[in-house]
Amino acid sequence: EYNMIKPDQLVFTYFHFASYEPLTHAMIKSKAVCLAYETVELPDRSLPLLIPMSEVAGRMAIQEGAKYLEKPIKGRGVLLGGVPGVPPGKVLILGGGIVGTQAAKMAAGLGAEVVIMDVNLTRLRYLSDFMPNNVITIYSNEYNIRQHIKDSDLIVGAVLIPGAKAPKLITRDMLKLMRPGTVLVDVAVDQGGCIETCTPTTHANPTY
Repeated sequence: EYNMIKPDQLVFTYFHFASYEPLTHAMIKSKAVCLAYETVELPDRSLPLLIPMSEVAGRMAIQEGAKYLEKPIKGRGVLLGGVPGVPPGKVLILGGGIVGTQAAKMAAGLGAEVVIMDVNLTRLRYLSDFMPNNVITIYSNEYNIRQHIKDSDLIVGAVLIPGAKAPKLITRDMLKLMRPGTVLVDVAVDQGGCIETCTPTTHANPTY
């Protein structure tokens, strides 16, 4: 569809230029005016067009993650909320923004043990104040991530750097630290993803 876009045409949509360089070059070449939904900011630097999508994505991350933890789908066979006599599942959320907050609310509501990691201490203090007792906040660094992926049942990538590619917080060599059947849901995939994996997903085959 690149060749269908004309000079001076206004294209207003989710572009995610940071994750796909050929698209960026194609749009520059087209000489169209491109406004990317995900980078539109209000004066307070919030992203009004991305927030509702992030709210949905954060909640769905837990819903989908819980489904793929089921044994028939090759998950660990863990019920996030646990049952009497059996401990709840552990959910690790990388990023304490809109996606991470909504994911934590959903996971905590199911009764899971939830860990949110972020590099913004002000945000961690805020989350610590209003989240329930089964949610803890931890500063995000490589050491802490390596420690917590070892026993997490569900890991949600929820990192966002507006207009930039997401950093790879979980590298390919770290995958071997995880238990078989651990579920990874990388919500940051539209910005290149924050979990480095062996095979890219597609719309036709989004899960592997």
